[in-house]
Amino acid sequence: MDISQFRYALGTTNAAKKLAVVQATGAEPACLSVPSGVSDQPLSEEETVQGAINRAKAVLAQMPGNDIGLGLEGGLMYDDRFTQQWYLISICAAWNGESLYVGKGLSFPIPRQAAERIVREGIELRTVIDEWGNTTGSNQQGGAYALLTDGRIKRADVFEQAVTAAITPFVSAFYQ
Repeated sequence: MDISQFRYALGTTNAAKKLAVVQATGAEPACLSVPSGVSDQPLSEEETVQGAINRAKAVLAQMPGNDIGLGLEGGLMYDDRFTQQWYLISICAAWNGESLYVGKGLSFPIPRQAAERIVREGIELRTVIDEWGNTTGSNQQGGAYALLTDGRIKRADVFEQAVTAAITPFVSAFYQ
């Protein structure tokens, strides 16, 4: 089956995440904001993955006319083994009611001063990025990726990779 023929339910109304699904699938997802069940700014890979899974399962349960529920979650993780650096990660969980797959996008280092503020003040990365970029709603647009790379990478692009990775097992014969 062509991936664009699936009906996707996306567990957020975030414009950048919706664009990522459209770019990855060619299909317009049905969007509904559902809780992630994790903190507003996840601070580990485990918490970020759990938030994506929670969103995927909740949105499919609340929008049962769809084939696949998608949960997209951005978070931070600390690499205490190699770099002693914080990384921005983008996760997609895909759930069809029977099978669950998780795809991951680019892992991107964030400036230490941003990470230190997030941990110290309990704020979200988007707050720092909005301040640094003198904007509002950066997480609905290019996000931290766009500001830090001068527009070479955008939030939707990274989530697109995660969506593609998560839905591939539903369509590739190699997973059957």
